[in-house]
Amino acid sequence: MSADKRILLSDEEKAIVERLGHGLYTVDFLEEWINRKDNVFCNAPAALQACSAYGFYQAVKAMAQNASCDTDFNDGGGGYADKGL
Repeated sequence: MSADKRILLSDEEKAIVERLGHGLYTVDFLEEWINRKDNVFCNAPAALQACSAYGFYQAVKAMAQNASCDTDFNDGGGGYADKGL
């Protein structure tokens, strides 16, 4: 994959990964594996590993996005709490 299209974790995402402290899914591991495009028919183990890493990354990404919305939940800033959800 070309360098300009590589997915790199933001500083906030890196901090979340480090706080989670998973034994396998480290920042370096994720940045390597989320950018792999292995074909399941040619290299099934690598394709499954890349898929798992990408799923973990998507969860971290969602956590980072939700963390930026936390003030909406707590300060009456129009978050879900204000809508009764």
